[in-house]
Amino acid sequence: MTTSSSIKSNTLEVIVARNAGTCFGVEAAIELAEHERKPILGPLVHNPQVILDLASQGIPILERYQNLDLLEAKEVIITAHGYPKQLKEALHERGVFYHDATCPVLLKWVYRKIERFEAEGYHIILIGNPNHAEIIASRSYGINIDVVYSNEEIDQLPEKLEKTVAICQTTITKEKFQSLVDYLRKTKYPNLRAIDTRCKPVKNQQTAVEDLSQWVDAMLVLGGYESSNTTNLARISSQYLPHHTYHIDSPDRIQSEWLRDIHTLGIGAGTSTPKSQIEQVKKRIVELYAGTVCFRIDGDPNELLDVDFTEKDEI
Repeated sequence: MTTSSSIKSNTLEVIVARNAGTCFGVEAAIELAEHERKPILGPLVHNPQVILDLASQGIPILERYQNLDLLEAKEVIITAHGYPKQLKEALHERGVFYHDATCPVLLKWVYRKIERFEAEGYHIILIGNPNHAEIIASRSYGINIDVVYSNEEIDQLPEKLEKTVAICQTTITKEKFQSLVDYLRKTKYPNLRAIDTRCKPVKNQQTAVEDLSQWVDAMLVLGGYESSNTTNLARISSQYLPHHTYHIDSPDRIQSEWLRDIHTLGIGAGTSTPKSQIEQVKKRIVELYAGTVCFRIDGDPNELLDVDFTEKDEI
């Protein structure tokens, strides 16, 4: 691994975090939207450039939870974050065909777990942001289910539940999930089961950004400000670079002073950030930096890209 002391003073080494950029679920959602070209119920992914690109192709972006009685379209697309089960049923009842771009990790992993654990008599604790589209959709697949995202919300949970299991938002950080699981066991349910249902691409990106941010001089984290996974990447980087982590949603936001007096710059990008946007950022860095810029990827970009739907992540 190259260290900053080995880089010439007029050279900036830019290292792209391994696995940075769109995951298979986002890529499939974009491909579906561009192929079907039907109205989308909400932002397809939390990336403003992707939404602008789709809109520029004439694909309408509708309100996610609009009054379905006022919906004129006969075909729609459901976003990668999923859609509440009841609203899917309502679309079907109204004769509206929906193309489902929901991430396969949610369909095959999270929803199935909720349904299975509930069938086995568990009370489910879903750990995640209650206002996020993914959590709003996921909680609709259970009846005996509570959503928590803080110790204060845990304090409000019912007492003395016999069988409890915690699962989590696919983009949450490991530290956040573990902290709330520990608090649940300490204060409410000592025998709580906990399954880490973060998706593998998110886990890989979080680990990659954590590794990279510990030795570079500064980090750019690219992705939408509404993107949970990108925001968490910036939060992880900020633990090591509190004054030199910059969350941007566009290359135009990069400031030349960020590149002064540094020798190594890391780039991380969320799962909703297309590779093309990473290339645009690299181009912008070259334009702004007064010297030589060299690029490389930190490690093997294809490392650990498999998706594992086993339960070995019980904690």
